[in-house]
Amino acid sequence: IVYHEAFDSKSAAYKREREIKAWKSKSKIQTLINQADNIEHPDL
Repeated sequence: IVYHEAFDSKSAAYKREREIKAWKSKSKIQTLINQADNIEHPDL
């Protein structure tokens, strides 16, 4: 896992997942990942 968000409900999490998966721009997804403050990389 490279990126995660916390949600109060399963439906809110599913809605956000569908939103992100609908993005076609790799750079938009990479920007989202890079903005995360708590990136935990298994190799670090």
